[in-house]
Amino acid sequence: MLETSFFDRPSDVVAPELIGKIVWRAGVGGGRLTEVEAYLPLGDPACHGARGMTRRNRALFGPPGTIYIYLSYGVHVLLNLVCDRESVASAVLVRAFEPLEPIDLMARNRGLDPRALHLRDLSRGPGRVGQALGLDLRIDGLPLGTASGVALLDDGERPPVGSSSRVGISEGTELQLRFYWEGSGYLSRGGKLRRGDER
Repeated sequence: MLETSFFDRPSDVVAPELIGKIVWRAGVGGGRLTEVEAYLPLGDPACHGARGMTRRNRALFGPPGTIYIYLSYGVHVLLNLVCDRESVASAVLVRAFEPLEPIDLMARNRGLDPRALHLRDLSRGPGRVGQALGLDLRIDGLPLGTASGVALLDDGERPPVGSSSRVGISEGTELQLRFYWEGSGYLSRGGKLRRGDER
């Protein structure tokens, strides 16, 4: 499992290094990260901490390796990994992963039949990530590891990483803070933005 020290750095440094790592939820499953976005504590109006701490975003200001769960449109549970020092609002949003076996429970979490599933659609988009992993607000503010049941693992995979502007935001659009596995078929979007892919 990745040590807390891995996350004790700025999110735009951590984010590209997460590509190829494995996100895993105990008893559920997971996969290899293919797409993430960094959110910065300064000069980034799209960051949820840009206007200070609130009850909803408190976990974002926690220690490195904390899970920050955000509910988008009151429906989509989005997984963020807190970076940098405690009290600094810096995090990486997990946008997509390539599923690893077994996939049955992740498919059922999404209401899909594992036998009829197009695997590339299981966890493309941050809302699908949260749903596939069976995440909910109860793990908001918990650390990665045993307490949350969510771990980040490194088996040495080092894919080619590209970058672009982030998806589905209206502020900070000039920042190149979306990082992805170049050539992967498991990215969250490939054209027009779909509802449910937004932050």
